[in-house]
Amino acid sequence: MDKNDPVFLEFCGYWQLSEEMIAKASKDDLAEVARILAMQAAHMTRKYGAQELPDLAHLLSATTLDNESIALLRDGTEAFVGVLATVSGAMLGEIDSPMH
Repeated sequence: MDKNDPVFLEFCGYWQLSEEMIAKASKDDLAEVARILAMQAAHMTRKYGAQELPDLAHLLSATTLDNESIALLRDGTEAFVGVLATVSGAMLGEIDSPMH
């Protein structure tokens, strides 16, 4: 895992931003985010059929990651931040973003 990889740095930025947003979010906002992301997953299942999901929970606590896992984490945290910003009414420009 190259800690200078732009994808890894983007993941770190989105992760930090998500932590800040979670700390400020209401329980209702977080529940709405979960429902929206669940509907997105259901939509993809209906559109493309059931896909076997890998064990994704281990990625959140892994100490080493390959490039594919880092890209998946980056995409997931980016989606989470986007949905939470939409739900909470925050504009990403208003948030102290650690993004480069």
